[in-house]
Amino acid sequence: MRALWSSNDAVGFLRTWISGQVPQGPHAEHTGNRLVEVVGPGRIVMAWTPGTNLSNLTGGLHGGYLSLVCDEAAGIAAASLGEHFVPMITLDLDVTFLRPGTIGQEHRVEGTVLHGGRQRVVSEATVYTPEGKLAVSARGSFIPNT
Repeated sequence: MRALWSSNDAVGFLRTWISGQVPQGPHAEHTGNRLVEVVGPGRIVMAWTPGTNLSNLTGGLHGGYLSLVCDEAAGIAAASLGEHFVPMITLDLDVTFLRPGTIGQEHRVEGTVLHGGRQRVVSEATVYTPEGKLAVSARGSFIPNT
């Protein structure tokens, strides 16, 4: 993994997650989200099928997991700008819930950089229901975890 990390730019390294050369991480295995496309620097797409392990007491998708996936998408979009991949530290994340997510069905999650500063990156994340309707919108700021 270290060889792939150092031999690729951030976009190239993230694409190793898609190909399966490098695992996305244990948290992604738990939540069921996976990177499916790196459109280019500053823009990514994930697919997310939340399992029953992410439900709240009423059986619906817990909002905390929706927030987690937004943090992941916005942070990965921010990290995709680098000459090399550097994980991001979240400074803040503002999440707006518009519709509930659905357990057991695939959602589309997009991450887009709004401002790619040298010291601070501002990104947004959007989660779409299986029917393609906007469920969650989030915006956060990130710094490189160097």
